[in-house]
Amino acid sequence: MLVCALPLAVSCREVEEGDAPMVGAWKSSVGSIQFLDDGTLGQVSLPPAACGGKASAKAVAFTGIWRHGAMDDAGHGADVVLVSVTGDLKCERYFQFFKRQGQERLQLTGRSGFDEPFVRG
Repeated sequence: MLVCALPLAVSCREVEEGDAPMVGAWKSSVGSIQFLDDGTLGQVSLPPAACGGKASAKAVAFTGIWRHGAMDDAGHGADVVLVSVTGDLKCERYFQFFKRQGQERLQLTGRSGFDEPFVRG
């Protein structure tokens, strides 16, 4: 079992890609995130509050890594390590994968103000 440092969950486990097809670009009104095949992140633009920074409408660019995972209380998705390009923010977050009305969506868990899901861009 893989232990994660997430605020609302105590553990997660690695799962296969078919459980949550993450690779690709995802967008919402608060930002965007791109999951690459090699386990790295492509373009990521999120408010600083997504990574424990100050509340601000101005997005911050991040880099990082990710892997498929599953959490007992949040289902399948991706465990993501985000590092701001300026280096002042670093965090581990979980993006829950789900489908609603046939549309694939991601939900950033454990952060208030991020209620709108990301959809494939």
